[in-house]
Amino acid sequence: MKTMDLVKEYLAEQGYRYDIDGDGDLHFKAEGVNLYCTDNGEDSQFFRIIMPNIYQLENNREKVLEAVNKITREWKVLKAYLVEDRLWLSIEMFVDSTPDVGDFMPRCIKILLGARKDMAETLFG
Repeated sequence: MKTMDLVKEYLAEQGYRYDIDGDGDLHFKAEGVNLYCTDNGEDSQFFRIIMPNIYQLENNREKVLEAVNKITREWKVLKAYLVEDRLWLSIEMFVDSTPDVGDFMPRCIKILLGARKDMAETLFG
């Protein structure tokens, strides 16, 4: 079974509602925040969960880049990066060929939500 199918199964079991966008990415919300799991085609061992557009740069690029560096350094497996002038967070990792999504999905969601909060505290005090 493909990792995306396992993610769908996990989300349904946990009571999350999800939909699939035009790119084949799976969209759901956790604590009111938009999250996406991307379909990685034939690479069934690659897992990515994204929290897009958490912050719009407003003439403070250097401050945001310093905050990005801080949270990327402090949070395990987290990537923080800019897409155009918007800050995105993601977790990208390899999983075995038959992963138990319940072993890592709750922690991934917790990391993304925590890093988002940390980023806000770093930027706005």
